[in-house]
Amino acid sequence: MALARRFMASMAVLALAVSPAVARQNVPTAGRSIATVAQVPLKSRDGTRILLGSRVAPGIPTLIAFWASWCGPCYGEAPYLDRLRKQLGGRYNFLYINRRDGDPDLNQPPASVARFLAYGGMTDIDYLIADISAFRHILGADSGAVPEGKVGIPRVYLFDRNGRQIYASYGFDDTAGAELERRVTQAVAER
Repeated sequence: MALARRFMASMAVLALAVSPAVARQNVPTAGRSIATVAQVPLKSRDGTRILLGSRVAPGIPTLIAFWASWCGPCYGEAPYLDRLRKQLGGRYNFLYINRRDGDPDLNQPPASVARFLAYGGMTDIDYLIADISAFRHILGADSGAVPEGKVGIPRVYLFDRNGRQIYASYGFDDTAGAELERRVTQAVAER
């Protein structure tokens, strides 16, 4: 138990130490339709192949969030996403996607993924898994905006109830969390 607490504390410090600058809105994919990524093949937690669109209920906003258990800034973002998920319940589609380079990704053993989800309060979610090809497809033109030597996560895309992208962010810090919360709450409130 003490080891787990020390791990969580060190991950929180790491998240703060390696967080990139404030998340920013990315222009290349602003305004695109969720239909452009609906056919992207992903996997469920149990390895079943599914299409991204199968997890999107029409008529409500959709948030797609990419993470990895080895990503320090993802540890910072996870509690914000969990709070939003619990506050807004089923009033928006919440797709939490683990970005993996391989299957299985040796950098993300099951114990690391479990620790990450526990830290973020999301042990109860049915997250999805994207390999690098699926990740790049969803990023679309944004993949050119990933800094050299970086993996491009955490990354969030928000689509309104009509399926149009209204926000994208890369990186995370506390101001990014507040902005994301504001945007999601606004998208859920709009009729």
